[in-house]
Amino acid sequence: MSLEPDVIFMPIISRARVILRDFAHKVLDIDDSRLPENQITLLKDHMAKYRRQMKEAASLKEMVNFLKKKHLVDSICVSEADGSTVISSNGNDLSEAVTATALFNYISSEVPASEAVMIKANGGWFMLMQAERRVYAVKAPASLTTVELKALARDVEKALKNKQFVTN
Repeated sequence: MSLEPDVIFMPIISRARVILRDFAHKVLDIDDSRLPENQITLLKDHMAKYRRQMKEAASLKEMVNFLKKKHLVDSICVSEADGSTVISSNGNDLSEAVTATALFNYISSEVPASEAVMIKANGGWFMLMQAERRVYAVKAPASLTTVELKALARDVEKALKNKQFVTN
């Protein structure tokens, strides 16, 4: 006999849910069946601006400064696994590259499954990640997610592969 009340209340609850949903759609004018065309257009325009600026960068320094603005970071240093500098956005190329590579290699030896290292110090974040056999050291006022670090690494790799830069 205990099953009968549950059987009676289930259609009432589901019917009430449908009524409330329909009421909310009419009152709040909610229609989630359409794509947000305005937002998609805005994002496409925004990304086109960045692609154009990336193509127009004539020197490696311009490209690094552009990537700093795009990803909202303070500095970017990319080094090979042996510590040699590939790109750096500040004047401490060699020391920053060696420090970042040594730190990342040490942490990777202790925690082999580590994907990224994030250190909070001096009111900012120091993040390390390895991609394409290179170590990326990024300093920023706020921490970046691993996805954001991978996007930065992808942008750097794409720029280095597709462009011959004038050294300044």
